[in-house]
Amino acid sequence: MNSCRFVKILREKKLLLPPLSGYTDYPYRVILARFSPPFLITEMANARAIVQKNRRTMEILRIVEGDHYHGVQLIGSIPEYMKKAAAIVQDLGFEYIDINMGCTAQKVMRRGEGVSLMKNEKNACEIVSAVAREVDVPVTCKMRLGVSKQSMNVTSLSQKLVDAGAVALTIHGRSGEKKFGMPLDRSIIKATVERLSVPIIANGSIYTGMDARKMSEDTGAAAVMPGRGLLGNPWLIPEILNMLSNRKYSPPQLQ
Repeated sequence: MNSCRFVKILREKKLLLPPLSGYTDYPYRVILARFSPPFLITEMANARAIVQKNRRTMEILRIVEGDHYHGVQLIGSIPEYMKKAAAIVQDLGFEYIDINMGCTAQKVMRRGEGVSLMKNEKNACEIVSAVAREVDVPVTCKMRLGVSKQSMNVTSLSQKLVDAGAVALTIHGRSGEKKFGMPLDRSIIKATVERLSVPIIANGSIYTGMDARKMSEDTGAAAVMPGRGLLGNPWLIPEILNMLSNRKYSPPQLQ
């Protein structure tokens, strides 16, 4: 898929759905697809396991039919495996590839994956470059502000990732010490938006359409990404789409 087309739709719709490990599996993506999201993405899939054709991992890669763009999130720390996995998922029909640089699970970080890539900038850029050269579909990254409060390098790293081939970046407004519970810092997202020319997607604490609007206004981001707010509430998709387009939205009645 043409990267310009991807970026055009992203800027128009202003919404990118999240890859939520253990939640955005095939059945829930089937449900989400009924609410006409512009983009729909898998939960994270391990690159090495894809290359090795691991059965459980390959089940993650079932494509949900619909008019949305089909995305897959890859996680890994070895450029060669990430490149090979990217080629496989492209052949399966996925239309954009997101690289996980935000997962804070200890078992993931011990392998140098997820948010650990943010402190190994050279490897992070090599992964993006290897994947972007290997496939014809857009490559994006999902990040945090940094590995810790003492290492908030998202703004400088973002430019390097764009130079390596990323066409859009999702930034979660917290650092990597804890998954949840820390205050959200929109100011750093805003600083990154002002510095880069590619679309930035702002992520964190978006549970309602009003939350999405406030995030958009506070950061100037091209789009927003809800997270846990989407769990059990696929109606959040039309709520956000309508709110960001200044259209009236009526929530579903109980019956």
